[in-house]
Amino acid sequence: MEKIFGFVPITIQDGQTEAFIEGARECHKAALPDLTGTGAYEWFLAENGKDAYVIEIYDDPAAVAHHSKMMDGRVGKLKEIAEFKITFAGDVPEDMRAIMQKRLGAVEYVGPRAFGRLTDPAPHHTPPAGDERIYALAWFRPKPGQHETFRELARQSYDRACELDPGTWGYEWFFDDDGNCVALDIYENPEAMLAHMANCGPIMGQIVQIVESKTIVFGNLPPEIESRLRPELGIIRYNRRLHGIV
Repeated sequence: MEKIFGFVPITIQDGQTEAFIEGARECHKAALPDLTGTGAYEWFLAENGKDAYVIEIYDDPAAVAHHSKMMDGRVGKLKEIAEFKITFAGDVPEDMRAIMQKRLGAVEYVGPRAFGRLTDPAPHHTPPAGDERIYALAWFRPKPGQHETFRELARQSYDRACELDPGTWGYEWFFDDDGNCVALDIYENPEAMLAHMANCGPIMGQIVQIVESKTIVFGNLPPEIESRLRPELGIIRYNRRLHGIV
């Protein structure tokens, strides 16, 4: 099935980090009684304590409406101490985008999903113990004349990950009408991320030669992996996972 994806960068007001963390905890707790239709609801905080990020995945508009009802105004309270923006991807109706634009004022839409692994409905569940999940978001803008080559390489990387990766739970690729792309990766743990890098690294090496890119990596990583994610490579880190359901 197609799904609705939301990528939400947040800027916290000075001196409000602890209040934001508490508010995020309340949002997480409010969602837990019934997660039907919610595939991901992940909160992350950068080391500076000012930048946060939420990654959300829903089955359909009804699941989004259900989640909003469960929140019961809690996100609105957080907006009093933080600025929210949202980028939608996937199967997102235009009226939903319009509603969110009225609420947040800044809404973007990447485009539909070209290929991805997250296709099953999300049942209610109890979030697993542990905090090892790793997420990544990457933005790709192909250089002139490289759009078709980029899309073919993206498909090759996806096919290879599906064939070989032991712990890549999500590998979702979204393209806009101009051929630009956002990709979402979800790894079971850091070891799964390393396996993916080994399996798909050669193809990604070809991709970075023909695109401009930016990558955000979310979650706690061991030092031997952290040292490889250098800012000069265009990698941004949100190292603290506040809450999640995956």
